[in-house]
Amino acid sequence: MSRDQDLPAQTGKHGFPSSVAEVTTDWLTDALSASRALEGGRVASFDAEPIGQGVGLMGLLHRITLTYEGGTGPNSVVLKLPADHEATRFVTRTFEFYRKEVAFYRTAAEMTPIATPHCLAAEHDPESDDFVLLLEDLSDATVHSQLDGCPPELAELAVKALARHHATFWESPAFATNLSWLPCGWDPPLPQGVQHGVATAWEPFLNAFGDRVDDDIRSVGERFPAAAAQMMTFPERQTTLCHADYRLDNLFFKEDGAGTDPEVVAIDWQICVRTVGGYDLGYFLSQSLTVDDRRKHETRLCETYLSTLAESGIDYPMDLLWEDYRRTALFCLCYPIQAGGGVELVNERAVQLVGEMLDRVVTTIRDLDAVELMPESGP
Repeated sequence: MSRDQDLPAQTGKHGFPSSVAEVTTDWLTDALSASRALEGGRVASFDAEPIGQGVGLMGLLHRITLTYEGGTGPNSVVLKLPADHEATRFVTRTFEFYRKEVAFYRTAAEMTPIATPHCLAAEHDPESDDFVLLLEDLSDATVHSQLDGCPPELAELAVKALARHHATFWESPAFATNLSWLPCGWDPPLPQGVQHGVATAWEPFLNAFGDRVDDDIRSVGERFPAAAAQMMTFPERQTTLCHADYRLDNLFFKEDGAGTDPEVVAIDWQICVRTVGGYDLGYFLSQSLTVDDRRKHETRLCETYLSTLAESGIDYPMDLLWEDYRRTALFCLCYPIQAGGGVELVNERAVQLVGEMLDRVVTTIRDLDAVELMPESGP
């Protein structure tokens, strides 16, 4: 898709675009100027191409390549827009994914030590749940496919970056002020949404992936909706701002050319919640490492996480972290269930990703004997 300033387009009923067809040169010019990414001049034309297909499941991504009339600005930016699949939109509305990601970039992004894409525009309409994000293009950074698994040396960097992020928000007073938009992981409607999502996705999930699910995991899946609220609640635990989708497909690694370790950049903050730090760690280890690498390195990576927290004076006892990790692995079964049975899988890569996530989390559940933590019944 290509457009120049001589071809008019409607910016959108909210004053911002909610589809790529509604993006205009005027809107891009205003957004880039307001964020000081464009000094003088204007956007004369742009090209848009879809990216990230089969990687992100909850929104649409386009790379916007820009041509300017006067002034200087970025060669390209990334545009993030709502999904166009109604079942997916139901999930995003239920869990308030779009509202939360816009709020994150407006508030928490400038507080966290973990690198995030520079945000050039962030808008959300609460009535329609339409949104737009205009973000720095990270195409010069290195990416690794989650299907292949995270190399152990990069997993260590990712765990350290995660721990520093968690330390910044550990029991933060900002949760009562400018981060008051961030729900706890057990606040309504999150448990109710998981309950509904797993219940409605279960049969379609089995139709698509049932040949990979043995009786023990079927039993967990059948009991999951009734136990969802208990599984998501961590009483009397210290909490932090969790990414909640901290996996390899959402991490970029930026080299500085000086031979130092690459910088970890985290994207896709739409699922973020306030909960125990072990949730993000358990999610990452069970979803992003191959089974062999997780088995070989998980204890060391847990110790790395705790020692990095300790640098900021935070004590998170290993026995509590290990319990939170096991509970997280059990809970993470809901993600392949909901993605495999309730979200449009846009291409074969998305299907492969859900299948790999399922196989890895099932193996983690068995390795950690996490089924013993399954509540007998709902509250």
